[in-house]
Amino acid sequence: MLEYLRLMQMTPEDSRGKPLSEFDFTRPISTANEAAVLTSVIQAVKRQLSKYPNSEEDDATMIKDKALFRLLSYNQRMAVRHRRNEKRLLKRTIAALEKQIRQQGLDSEDLARAEGSTLGQSLPGDDRKQRTALEERLEKMGLPVDLR
Repeated sequence: MLEYLRLMQMTPEDSRGKPLSEFDFTRPISTANEAAVLTSVIQAVKRQLSKYPNSEEDDATMIKDKALFRLLSYNQRMAVRHRRNEKRLLKRTIAALEKQIRQQGLDSEDLARAEGSTLGQSLPGDDRKQRTALEERLEKMGLPVDLR
């Protein structure tokens, strides 16, 4: 999903006229692109969370009210618990993505674009060595990566 969003969030400043086939969408294109990608995921999760007719707290209150909760059938009780757990997961997803944005410094206004670089960009907190897609493919095939 992130690869698709990286493609969809690209701007002319990212590509600088280079064909999209030259970009490696498995890694961040630029800091600005990655911020847009993570922000769009957060917005989608928040939109999904807002579609529930009541809040997680309302569900928790219903579960805590034992007399009311016992009036529901077994399937209804399980549905309320499941709905509450879905809301918890969505909230945790939002919190994790917001934390990732802060840790990688993607919450500032002046984020760089790729400006035609097809290598992808290492972000703060990303411990992977900067490699091209070709180097990674060669390594997976068991071929020497250092062609010097």
